[in-house]
Amino acid sequence: MSTQFQSAAQGSHSDTGDQSFADRDAREPEGSAAQRVRAEAGKLFDDAQASARSHFTEKKGVAADELHNVADALRDAAQRNSGSDPLLGMVGSAADGLDRISSALRNKDVGVMMRDVESFARAQPVAFFGLALATGFLAVRFMKASQS
Repeated sequence: MSTQFQSAAQGSHSDTGDQSFADRDAREPEGSAAQRVRAEAGKLFDDAQASARSHFTEKKGVAADELHNVADALRDAAQRNSGSDPLLGMVGSAADGLDRISSALRNKDVGVMMRDVESFARAQPVAFFGLALATGFLAVRFMKASQS
């Protein structure tokens, strides 16, 4: 096959393949309805994304505070019942772990956290599913307990 024929075949194939919105917008007349709809949809998506990020950032701080409070309560309980029980040492370690998670949650950017969760889910899908399931069960139990 000649080089000219290959170039022509590749060029015609790329015209029918995936096209970006910018490529399509460039071929449409300026101010067309399709361009306006795409611009409005893009604006709505950006607004929704910014609102979700703001909401998540606010809730992230509340969750970090709650984790810190739980860690303090565990630490206090372990200190009040101080003795030679090895379980108390594990409770203190759990409290320290919760404090580290709380600090990480408070200090990390939302986008970085989402990328971390995505990479963990891709690397360990079974563990991710198990943690998500356990978190769901705990959330339901917590909600039921708080209602009564």
